[in-house]
Amino acid sequence: MRSMNSRFLLIDLQSSCYSARQIPLSTTLTYLSTITSSFRQTRGVQRRIASSKSPTPSVVRAPEIRRPGDRYRTGNGSVIDLENSASTSSLVNSNSELDLFLELLPLRMKSELSGHREIGELIEVVLDLGRKPIARFPSGDFVICEQPVRHEDLKHAISKVGDFSDDNRSGIDSSLHRISAIRNRKMQIIGLTCRVGRAVSGSAEIIRDLVEGGSSILVIGRPGVGKTTLIREIARMLADDQRKRVVIVDTSNEIGGDGDVPHAGIGRARRMQVPNVNMQHNIMIEAVENHMPETIIIDEIGTELEALAASTIAQRGVQLVGTAHGMTIDNIIKNPSLQILVGGIESVTLGDEEARKRKVQKTILERKGPPTFTCAVEMITRTECRVHHRLDATVDAILAGKSPLFEIRHVDTEGDDSLKLIPILQENLIEENDDSLKSISILQENYVEETEVIISDKERCDEVESDEEDEDYHPKQSKTWKSSGTERKRNSPVCVYTCKIVDSDLLQVAKVMGIENEIDVTDDIGAADAILASSSEMKQNPWIRGVAKYHHLPVFVIKVLLFVCSHSILK
Repeated sequence: MRSMNSRFLLIDLQSSCYSARQIPLSTTLTYLSTITSSFRQTRGVQRRIASSKSPTPSVVRAPEIRRPGDRYRTGNGSVIDLENSASTSSLVNSNSELDLFLELLPLRMKSELSGHREIGELIEVVLDLGRKPIARFPSGDFVICEQPVRHEDLKHAISKVGDFSDDNRSGIDSSLHRISAIRNRKMQIIGLTCRVGRAVSGSAEIIRDLVEGGSSILVIGRPGVGKTTLIREIARMLADDQRKRVVIVDTSNEIGGDGDVPHAGIGRARRMQVPNVNMQHNIMIEAVENHMPETIIIDEIGTELEALAASTIAQRGVQLVGTAHGMTIDNIIKNPSLQILVGGIESVTLGDEEARKRKVQKTILERKGPPTFTCAVEMITRTECRVHHRLDATVDAILAGKSPLFEIRHVDTEGDDSLKLIPILQENLIEENDDSLKSISILQENYVEETEVIISDKERCDEVESDEEDEDYHPKQSKTWKSSGTERKRNSPVCVYTCKIVDSDLLQVAKVMGIENEIDVTDDIGAADAILASSSEMKQNPWIRGVAKYHHLPVFVIKVLLFVCSHSILK
């Protein structure tokens, strides 16, 4: 019986097996000695058990019963409350990826960089052999330490990342960081560019309407402006919020992170890795043929084959979201490899009559076909962008030498995070709307019925030449200008600045039409409401158009011969 009691151990069934293993041996033996004393064991047995293992403490207490839901014990024996650990774990998760990035650096660099006040906004770290390590922040570059980078430092960083691909890129497992290598002629790594990757939630709110509308979006911007971060958030919004089947073609593992398990920043979207950078166009087609996606996300469309693959995907009715390097759409048009993204460019020779009608040269550039993308977003900064709602109209305007219509958006980060939209400057609209305001004079613009008595519609179409030709480019803005001009006419006389047109003839025409009180001729162009010029004057003096843009005034062009004939008829 004594031998059985000496090996007897009482275990609470509600405690975990892990908790039982963590009970100190001395406490267990003390508890056993207390139990055996209840069976009236001799004091010698208790003394023999205690002396053989560990000394008995002066105060004998039974161990408290721990519930698994109350608290847990770490490996070193310290007890932590689960309620307090929730906030601690969230803080650790937020900084875990940055800690993984800092592990690339040697200890002397890591300690210096960790104490920087802008460590949370770190952009990248540059390690070049024989030079001082540099950390780049939004405020500028920071020299981490005065000691130059050695071979051992580069080897330490390389050991923390995976294998480098053909494009000399690698990453850290379960993170969005990108490590790019610089090699010498012997293919030895002599420099590293370690860029910090972050999944910024809400970064795509600035173009949420485009994402929810199902349009194919082309994101353009300089390197480092945040294109990859934007399309990563777009992928998450489409997969989680819109419940679409999203497939990401991740060539450099920069969207979904390094490793086989995608990063949580892409949500429910699926990710296809590209084994070789030259196979990206094949993986794009494979994604459409094998996985039935509703949306395909592509980062860095840079070659002609990739642009052709993107065009093929768009023709199959799949929503496309991609990025391309360039400051504006004009850069994409001038890039021979990426021209197909905007429909392709071709040279067209016009006939004499058509060239005279358009007032252009006989050889012009035109868009070959429909663009691959419906709309485009030009990233200016991380919080500001230009939105082109109709990419085809934008390309046509640029090829015609006109200013395209776009929308500037930016997020107010100082106050609320509401979206602020800035309309396009009005001078861009005036040049486009001169064509749609066809009339002999501003009098005939507001009094069409009286004008038809003087001159027929056929004569007006044959004789009157407008400053521009594209009549349906911005009809909404034309209507707005007409209504505002009518409002001014009703409130006060319309002041007209004339060029090469006799003021007395203009006033006599107005008098015969019965609107002499509604019009006034002024010599001050700053006080004028419109400019009336002859066609010959517009050709000889291009400064008229520039002055009109500066003062936000519409320009109405009329042939002097037609005006003289109308004046004679009125007489």
